[in-house]
Amino acid sequence: MRNSVFKIFILALVLGLWFQGTRPYMGRDEHRYTEIARNMLSSKSFLIPYWKGHPHLTKPPLFYWTIALSYRVFGDNRWGARVPNALAFAITAAALAAIGKRLFGEGVGLRTGSLYATTLTPFVAANIVTPDTLLVMWETLGAWAFFRVPHLAWVFWALAFMTKGTAVLPVMLPFLWYGWVKRRDWQGLFLGALVFLIIALPWYLYVQFHFPYFWEVFLKEQVTGRLFHNYFHRNSAWYAPFYLYLPLLTVGAVPIFLSLLKNGRSLGSFLKTSEKVRIVALWFLVPFTVFWLAKSRLPLYILPLFGPLSLLAAGLELQTGNRLPKKAFMLFWVGLLLAIKAGSSIYLKAHVIFHSP
Repeated sequence: MRNSVFKIFILALVLGLWFQGTRPYMGRDEHRYTEIARNMLSSKSFLIPYWKGHPHLTKPPLFYWTIALSYRVFGDNRWGARVPNALAFAITAAALAAIGKRLFGEGVGLRTGSLYATTLTPFVAANIVTPDTLLVMWETLGAWAFFRVPHLAWVFWALAFMTKGTAVLPVMLPFLWYGWVKRRDWQGLFLGALVFLIIALPWYLYVQFHFPYFWEVFLKEQVTGRLFHNYFHRNSAWYAPFYLYLPLLTVGAVPIFLSLLKNGRSLGSFLKTSEKVRIVALWFLVPFTVFWLAKSRLPLYILPLFGPLSLLAAGLELQTGNRLPKKAFMLFWVGLLLAIKAGSSIYLKAHVIFHSP
């Protein structure tokens, strides 16, 4: 297993690091995130993120810490800003390979990792300075731990909470149900929740102590504002998921989508094979439902869905014996991804389109 997991890690790392520092910063988010990390290093204020001289408390600091650390190691440049995302992408692919091996066998593990590492949306996201790639890494490591050392999963989920707050909760729910609630393991649930709070809560308490308005703003903007209200004016219309998410879950999910298209008819029987398969299915379905119904929607919000999709696709291939895409297509696809990333990076460096200062 270690050999196959390592192979997937190297594959994803090459894909992630390829021309990683060439493309200029684009859009407000990349500039904001990198500037906040830069401010942390200059001000030594690592607990309170600052943006344009004001506290920026919309997200916990773990994501900014990774950029700041990368700046220290690789320098204050675009490469340094994006290395954490490439590493997170590679670790996620390797963790998925380990989960696939654990649930279905060596071959499925290798297939799961290769499907995820070469899927268009995660591949593109690994080149963007965004907390979503780091969030997915912690969530996937939590899933890996759940199937091996369940109590360790709480540590990774807490780190996900320190990356993007409550965004981790929809992913946690299926694991909580099957791992503890369904089994009535209340002691294990309590101890796990205690570990989670010990890691995740101190920063929130610290911020609340220094900024008494924090909890009200956090609940109003980051929780209810995103779920139930059009607070951020981000694709809140009922039909928005059809144009925002469906393209990413079809074209953006190649080659996973091609595999599911071939074997999807066997999904019902596949779900009956084991409880672990149903956990993976709910790992996709519960967050998908939340993302679809939430009033705040952006493309990378659904990045957590591609991990369980790759597991389902690889597992279905094992059951049906139909492996699609074939090896030749996968080799062609990897070459195409590398060419697209190199070409677009060079082009954008020359033209700096959609660049905001």
